[in-house]
Amino acid sequence: MRNKGLREFTLENILKNSEKMSSKKSKMSSARRSRVKKKEKTDDEEMLEKEPKGSFAWKLFLPSQIKTLVSAESPEELEEKIANALGFDQYEVDLRDGAQVDYYVAGFHWAQQKNFDERQLGGFMGLLLALIDNLKENSMSKAENLRFLKSCFTGVGLDNPEQIPISLYFFTLEQAKDVMEYVLTTFFQHYDLYDYLFKIEQDEMIIGSDLSVEVCPENAGPVPPPLEEGILSELFSQFCLGQGQQEEEPMECDREDAESDVTDAVMKAIVSSEDSSIKEVSPDELRKVILKVTNEMILPAKQELRDKIKERERSYVAKIGKVQVK
Repeated sequence: MRNKGLREFTLENILKNSEKMSSKKSKMSSARRSRVKKKEKTDDEEMLEKEPKGSFAWKLFLPSQIKTLVSAESPEELEEKIANALGFDQYEVDLRDGAQVDYYVAGFHWAQQKNFDERQLGGFMGLLLALIDNLKENSMSKAENLRFLKSCFTGVGLDNPEQIPISLYFFTLEQAKDVMEYVLTTFFQHYDLYDYLFKIEQDEMIIGSDLSVEVCPENAGPVPPPLEEGILSELFSQFCLGQGQQEEEPMECDREDAESDVTDAVMKAIVSSEDSSIKEVSPDELRKVILKVTNEMILPAKQELRDKIKERERSYVAKIGKVQVK
């Protein structure tokens, strides 16, 4: 009994110890994960803590965001990354957001061409942010904002930014001159335009136009039908073209009838005349001469006159159709 109780006690302790060890391991693993997670979160914070007071570095973009922007392989990709970092989801359709994205993209690209390091890139973008915020949020005039720009460069080139707050301490004197020239020839040169952009509400303009469609009148001649009345090519070939070919036969018949009528009328008029020279010509030869004159002169003139009348009718019908559309 004693051995049995000892064995149970031993097993019970083992189970308890194993549970404690597992819970301790889980706590240690969770603590380790939290430390790793905390370390990932504090990478940017450590950089911010090391920065002197009043510095413009990392004012707009964090160090990790600057690295992401530097990795952009094209202007389009840089534009998309800056818009995402600023939270401008509608910059492609919103005029103010789009102007700000262009403002930062142009500045970042210029700074990259000047071979600025990551801190200088971050500080330059912070300067651009401060200038546009003075206009947008604080309604500074151009002269006031120029005085602010001058104060930002005060102390550039000194070696003690910890003792004297220098906003752009990370720039050399030559770099400061380049930055000053860039800001003056871009932002301040278009200061009134930016002021109008942020202070004047833009009206929504609805642009539209009225279109008038002219439809071909019926029986207007050899013109294609409008699209709204279009039919399949098989049906068009079978019925429309077939109908046009069938209409050629009556035209030939009409020509023969007209030829016969004109010849008979001229023949009758000549025979009934009192001219003695006509009697010396046989009726067959006389008919041939009349037929030749009819085909070469009378019928073409008659057909030309008919075509002119039809053309005049078509022009009148077209003018009437335009008046009805209006």
